[in-house]
Amino acid sequence: MDDIPEGFELIDMGPGFMAAFGPVYLQRATRTLGFRVAAHHLNPVDVCNGGAMATFADLQIAAVIDGPGTARGHAPTVTLSVDYLGPAPHGAWVQAPVQLVKQTKTLIFTQALISANGRPVARANAIYRHYLAPR
Repeated sequence: MDDIPEGFELIDMGPGFMAAFGPVYLQRATRTLGFRVAAHHLNPVDVCNGGAMATFADLQIAAVIDGPGTARGHAPTVTLSVDYLGPAPHGAWVQAPVQLVKQTKTLIFTQALISANGRPVARANAIYRHYLAPR
């Protein structure tokens, strides 16, 4: 399950909960996040749990700021909305090209269409409080 598409690099999301979630990757040029659905992401019917998908959706901020998982890169979530469109099976490559919709002095607005093996599985909108300018 270590087969990661070319151009994606492992990002350090810090310790704690994100370490338990597992590795997350970023293709910086396209602001695309990705992860591979592993056994610990599964629900009782062997597809990615909705909570795991929401956790991944909440990482959109990592595609638009430097230093996720650090005090410098901390941008707390104000709101997150996830619409579930389909299942992401065990072993699927899940990715989310993140669009920076708008930034204000204190907020960052993002959106992403999340796919698993090329099929849409969720869409997400998020608002984050920021202290530093997005990259």
